Amino acid sequence: MRLKQWIILFLLTVSVFSYAAGPSDSIVSRKSLFIIPQASYQQETSVATGIAYGYYFRSKDISRISSVTGSAVYTFHNQFMFNVSPKIYFNTDKWYLYSNFSVRNYPDNFYGIGNKPTDIKQAFTARSVSLVAQPQYILSKHLFVGVSFATRHEGVKTDSTFEKDKVALYNQFGSSGWEPFSQTSVGLVAAFDSRDNQFYPQQGFFAKTILSASKTGWGSTYSLQEVSIDCRQYIPVFGSQVLAWQAYFAGIFGRKDIPFQLLPTVGGRDGLRGFRQGMYRENVLMMFQTEYRLPIYKRLKGAIFCSAGDVMSSSGYQIDKLKVAYGAGLRYRLNDARVHLRLDMAKNNYGDKLQFYITATEAF
Repeated sequence: MRLKQWIILFLLTVSVFSYAAGPSDSIVSRKSLFIIPQASYQQETSVATGIAYGYYFRSKDISRISSVTGSAVYTFHNQFMFNVSPKIYFNTDKWYLYSNFSVRNYPDNFYGIGNKPTDIKQAFTARSVSLVAQPQYILSKHLFVGVSFATRHEGVKTDSTFEKDKVALYNQFGSSGWEPFSQTSVGLVAAFDSRDNQFYPQQGFFAKTILSASKTGWGSTYSLQEVSIDCRQYIPVFGSQVLAWQAYFAGIFGRKDIPFQLLPTVGGRDGLRGFRQGMYRENVLMMFQTEYRLPIYKRLKGAIFCSAGDVMSSSGYQIDKLKVAYGAGLRYRLNDARVHLRLDMAKNNYGDKLQFYITATEAF
């Protein structure tokens, strides 16, 4: 789609069906529902249609709003992807649950493992079911501690080209991920959150760490250890303008080969926008991104952003060429909870084509 078509699609979806309850003096965020139509085209999927949706509970605290969000996508090749993510505060805000359930039967490409470009493009269709649950106890106003549980079963469907290239792929990158596998992991999660709002913060600091492990004796195909560290800050500049930054680290470690689907990857709609998600994978990811957000007119806002980072092997932590991406976008506020419809356009320093993203909620 051309730039003009993406902007027209964005403008059409800002008038999407929405619902909000009547006002109340003690309620700072009314309950609301939005449903956003989505459409795209890729060679692997043909025409893809679907929706993104979100229901937001009413709240007396703009910084703590329960929600249920997700999306559903269907393509003309009978492929689909569905996910739902409840994020709920319980028992007078003493407990918080982050959770996600996902079902995928969706095409992708394998480009190899590592941070260097390759000439590999092996098509496959991912078939997976996953569940993540992170119940957290709120120790104080800003401090959360809890446990993390995740389970995933995945298999892939390949075409005739895979058989003739299979031996070469296995020799170079291993066979993990091409056969069905199951992973169940448990761990600990800790978070500090002083943001004034979780959907479109204008000030505050956020940090979250997750440590988890999976063992073959726990119903997993592989024994793995995972760690992630996510730090974000939102700095008011003047008026309603905000300077935001995020530093992110993710690593997955194991004695044997790790399924390529589990490896951290750059790109996509949230991290290093401008790179195709899945093109570069390795067992460690380091990334930093910053974004300047400013009002334009009433509910409409703008943003400019830049990010840098890479994936790398934990055996050497070497970067061939630092990956840098940059771009700009528009935001349109959908409800009192500060959820925004987002249109981003991004480019990278590898000479790839301009990438477009339309979704709800911010990148970070």
